[in-house]
Amino acid sequence: MSRKYAILVKILDQIREEARGTKWANQYAVDNDSHDAVMAARSRAYIHLYLKVMFGIGRFEEREAYVTDGSYDGGIDGFFIDKERKKIYLLQSKFRNTEKNFEEKNIEYEELLSMDIDRITAGHEKDDAGNKYNGKIQGLIRRISEIDDVARYGYEVAILANCSITPQNVRRLTDGFKAEVFDFSRVYNDLVFPIISGTYFKASDLTIKLDLNNKSAGAKTSYSVNTPSYECEITVLFVPAIEIAEVMDKYRNSVLEFNPRSYLDLDGQNVNAAIKETLLRPDSNEFALMNNGLTILSDETNLNERIGQHNKAQLRLLNPQIINGGQTAYTLSRALNEDRENAAQRFHGKEVLVKVITLTAKDATQDNVAERRRLIDEISSATNRQTAVITTDKFSNDSIHLDVQKLLFDRFGLLYERKRGEFSDGVFAGYIDRSDVLDRTLFMRLLLTVYGRIGRAVRKRIFAIHGFSDVELKDIALLDRFNLGLELFRRIAPRNTNSPKKFRDALAKVYIGVSMVNDAKMSVREAFDFIDSAWDELLRQVAQTRKKHVARYVDPDTGNSRTAFSPEKWMNSSDFQTDLSEFVAMQAKSTPPWKSIRSNEQDIEQTA
Repeated sequence: MSRKYAILVKILDQIREEARGTKWANQYAVDNDSHDAVMAARSRAYIHLYLKVMFGIGRFEEREAYVTDGSYDGGIDGFFIDKERKKIYLLQSKFRNTEKNFEEKNIEYEELLSMDIDRITAGHEKDDAGNKYNGKIQGLIRRISEIDDVARYGYEVAILANCSITPQNVRRLTDGFKAEVFDFSRVYNDLVFPIISGTYFKASDLTIKLDLNNKSAGAKTSYSVNTPSYECEITVLFVPAIEIAEVMDKYRNSVLEFNPRSYLDLDGQNVNAAIKETLLRPDSNEFALMNNGLTILSDETNLNERIGQHNKAQLRLLNPQIINGGQTAYTLSRALNEDRENAAQRFHGKEVLVKVITLTAKDATQDNVAERRRLIDEISSATNRQTAVITTDKFSNDSIHLDVQKLLFDRFGLLYERKRGEFSDGVFAGYIDRSDVLDRTLFMRLLLTVYGRIGRAVRKRIFAIHGFSDVELKDIALLDRFNLGLELFRRIAPRNTNSPKKFRDALAKVYIGVSMVNDAKMSVREAFDFIDSAWDELLRQVAQTRKKHVARYVDPDTGNSRTAFSPEKWMNSSDFQTDLSEFVAMQAKSTPPWKSIRSNEQDIEQTA
């Protein structure tokens, strides 16, 4: 089973687990080991996945209201009425229970023809055969009829299945409505990856409620700043902590795209605990005093203090991005989810300082991307105080790392963590294990290793000084070698500490193993079985030719002091890279490659 399909199945099983303790537990096969029951439940959870990612519906009970799949469903498996976009989405879903079928099997004409879109949207309560549609479809008909301005709404059909039918014919089969197809590739990229990285629902037009109590000079303070390319309006105000918690809970990492880091629950626990402890002190608003607050970037900012409610105001942000204070926002969201029933009481009177920076290009026809990026980077570095932005973090948003991340996921299903904490949302939700995440430093070390640059691979700050060009980093052949190297590394050093001094020999063995696969056309398993013998042969040869790499030790039997070849001393010398490269090159020239190593291994087995 490929990594991507395995992750998808795990996500669906976690969605099924959300039904525990609800009236839908049996329907989602909670604690049911029946293969057929689990497969049917995963198909239903697949609809939940679409609703969660595309519309940001976080709660299981709320999503379930939009799932119509069942008997007499008119061929419609789910729906959603988007009041902001003025669209009514109708869903046809076909989850396949094997990886092969999921990636290869297409939806049939008959399955699309079964969608009674025209009848249902026209308000008919029965199908052509006189069968009454199920309760969920009746609810859909009722909801459509209750929309006051329904004339402004359009319909769109989403098909979660591979489809070989032309777009024109799909449209004919869906009664002329626009249809969007989510084939297996798009599901992996647009549904699976976003949900495990917490970037699945974008905040485009955000509204935040404000409390004007204790605000002697109104809700805000504003200040204008000019830069060569931008007019910047800085707005400073206090925002109810529960509003920030709700924003972060709904939009997650999608509001941290310009931030050099994502969720920081995996390190910085002391900071998170301090934030939470200050927030939840009863009868106190010390949180506003103790916390540095948030800096939010916005394309357009509006604040209205006259909304027909006493001591209330409303803040509107267009395309908001938290460029500083993500850790505070994240901790607030976790505190919210720990006890939602009592959230209003726990958060009552607690506010957080927010600085909104609205950037408006002076030349509306030419947005200066470089200047915008420079401003964002400098603001982020200057205002962060709670957790230092390390050098490696500053490179995380470079476009090359975005490209590499996509290539690694598309080709191998690997989760390249270019930003610290980027996948912690998926880990926390149980969609992935922490071991599934590829550390960015380890990626660079292994990439250098399989490229033959062992000496550079063991240096410090490798993510920042790796030495690859952008073209090399995206080279498919090199990434294929890396994938082989990663598979070998996880066999050789399953508990690696990512400390160069502690696994120089592991990196060397990876280089040898990848060379075996490429030179001798071995499988990864075959190479792994011969690596130790090859490594021992290399040490034997070096011990004979590099007499200077010796160390003194005490013989435990005699108590006498002796000298002997020291692999550690050799690996820490400049000879390490040279000897390893020459050894691999010599083996590659043998006919067949690595014959002597395999012969020695076979001789040992026969002798045994």
